[in-house]
Amino acid sequence: MATFSHRGPWDARSRQSRALRFIEAYTSTVDSLELPTIPSSKFYAPLAIFHDTKGDVHISGPHIWDWLIRILSPFQSIRQEIVQMRVVPETDGKEIVYGEMLTHFRLKGDSEDIVVPRFFVWTLADRDGEGGTEGLQIHQLSLFWDTGIIGRYVTEKKRREERTRVREIDVMQS
Repeated sequence: MATFSHRGPWDARSRQSRALRFIEAYTSTVDSLELPTIPSSKFYAPLAIFHDTKGDVHISGPHIWDWLIRILSPFQSIRQEIVQMRVVPETDGKEIVYGEMLTHFRLKGDSEDIVVPRFFVWTLADRDGEGGTEGLQIHQLSLFWDTGIIGRYVTEKKRREERTRVREIDVMQS
């Protein structure tokens, strides 16, 4: 099996790859923010490992799923936009998917997106026990991105709101 590359939105070509059909289903589920209604086993192997960008390691599909639910809770919407995906088959039957995405996060109560470049490395293999999608599950996932982008956005938003508040007070006092 050869390496498979894809750029841009999901389409008929990307769906030729079982691994990319899996990633499309996974990212669509994350984007829906309906994780609490879906079992972790739909996407994560029981003993999956998730390496986050801060160097923390999360072990087990159920733990990873609960952690994702918690970290995504401040957002009213998420939309992941593909830049490029590359599927590299391994000799042991696993497939490594390298994915560059722009993720549009919108905080609850906000009207604008925070756009963040992120890079994923998924190790997909045949499902382990129950669940799976396309017969696959994530056995390992590493995510790389500057989490400070969201923090800086929140800080700057508070500064803008404070400047607006001060201006309104000045106008009222004039």
